[in-house]
Amino acid sequence: MNAADRWDSLIQYWAAKIWPEMDWLLIKCQIRQESAFNSKAVSSCGAIGLMQIMPATGQYLGVSREKLFNPETNLKAGIAYLKQQYDHFPEIPDPQERLKFALASYNGGRGYINRAIALAKKEDAPWQTWEGVKTYLAAADCTVGGKHPDHRQIINYVDRIWADYKDGVNKR
Repeated sequence: MNAADRWDSLIQYWAAKIWPEMDWLLIKCQIRQESAFNSKAVSSCGAIGLMQIMPATGQYLGVSREKLFNPETNLKAGIAYLKQQYDHFPEIPDPQERLKFALASYNGGRGYINRAIALAKKEDAPWQTWEGVKTYLAAADCTVGGKHPDHRQIINYVDRIWADYKDGVNKR
C-alpha cells in the first residue's frame, strides 16, 4: 500500500463521524498538501502530524502536543478544526466557496481572511468568492496585530488542494 492510501480508512471513518457532509477525499487532498501523508511530520514553524496542527491549535481543541503525534488523534482534531472554520463562515452561501475560505483560515488564520473579506466588501468586490477575496490578502492594509499574512502561501495552499481535489473528482 502506498503512503497516499495508507490512511484512507481512518480518514473516511473520522470524516463520516465528525463531518458526514464532507467528501473525505478533500481531507485526503489537504493531508497531501500538509504533510505528504507523513504522520511524524513537524514543520519549521512547529505544526505536527498528518494535518499539521499547531500545538496552540491542538491546545484550543483540547489535544496536547504529544497527542498530536498520534495519527488518529491528529486526524480527528484536524477535521474538527476545518469544520469549525467552515461553520464560522455562514455569510458565504455557496458550500464550495465556503470550503475554500475554511481552508484558507485553517492555513493562515481566520483574522487575515476576515480582514481580506472586509477589504473586498469595501471595494465592492465579489467578497463571497475565494477568487474575489484572495487578492486582498496581499493588500498593504490586510494586517492583523500589525502583521501581514503570507498571502502567497495561503493562496497556493487553497488553490493546490482545490485543484488536487477537482482532479480526483474528475477521475471518479
